[in-house]
Amino acid sequence: MSRLLTSFIGKLFGRSALYGQKDHEVEPMDKSRMTEMEFEQMENRLRPRIMQMGREFFGSDTEAEEVVQETWLRAWNVRDRVELTDAYILRIARNCCVSMWRGQRTVVELADHENAVATEVTPQEEMEEQENSEWLQSRLQRLPKAEREVWQLFYDEGLTVEEIAETRGITIGTVRKIISNVRSALRKDIRRRFFHLRHLILFTVIALVTGLAVASIVSPTGIVRSAVERMLGIPEDTTIYETPEIMASYHGDVEALYRHIAFEMHYPESAIADSVQGRVIISFVVEKDGHLTNYKVLHTPDERLSNEAIRVVRLTEPWIPAKNKGKDVRSRFCMPVVFRLK
Repeated sequence: MSRLLTSFIGKLFGRSALYGQKDHEVEPMDKSRMTEMEFEQMENRLRPRIMQMGREFFGSDTEAEEVVQETWLRAWNVRDRVELTDAYILRIARNCCVSMWRGQRTVVELADHENAVATEVTPQEEMEEQENSEWLQSRLQRLPKAEREVWQLFYDEGLTVEEIAETRGITIGTVRKIISNVRSALRKDIRRRFFHLRHLILFTVIALVTGLAVASIVSPTGIVRSAVERMLGIPEDTTIYETPEIMASYHGDVEALYRHIAFEMHYPESAIADSVQGRVIISFVVEKDGHLTNYKVLHTPDERLSNEAIRVVRLTEPWIPAKNKGKDVRSRFCMPVVFRLK
């Protein structure tokens, strides 16, 4: 991240964004909203204590003043959701001190490599600085003129809320509201900027591949596994296994298979007239998707009987394919079909 955007994010997110922390959030409470006059009275009363806290924490009036400004901005944002007490305001101030200290430490770490501060700026860093500067300026230009000018006085010129209110001729509360609104809008834009569409596409692809890989493992049919293998360029296993680890089978027991065959069988009338009977032995391949192909007649007393045997066996599709090493495979299956005259 470039120095420009690092500094800007530190200001925009109250420094804590560099550590992924959120601003202090509170649950809505059923309290009367503090008026602007009451808020200013509390601010004037607690300002010296918060300044002293900032000085003790940082040893600098400049940073102590920044603690004061950040504290009252946060308090202003939650004034209608929580009862603002002295203890609550001082807790916000302590949180601001911690957030700013962490932000400062992160900025130093980003600019410091192996305890040696970088003094040279690479062409890549110059380009990033230029791009980030242009992006920030373009986003600020889309703001309403009044909001943009208040924000520039606060961020670029370093004026306090009170000074901005006096300069612009508006109330302190209005200045705080404008700064809060601009900060929220820029936060959303920065998050969108760093979570680019290409990242979303990359995450989607990774999730899809991972999902397909898991599905290929648990899929009972192996269809998903085959699709993944094709996508990854893995050669498809077309071997016809004669003795796989798990044989192919009909959806049911052997008795159910032969009941199905007996129910569908139509004894050829010409074979009955010629008193032809006997056992037909056929073989076929059970494909990975359970369909039957590559019929062969190994033994038959008559071609008419073998044709009928193939027809009725074809009606038993689909089968449960064979498995080898946990994967659906092609396999050869042999079975007899008996024709007997009554």
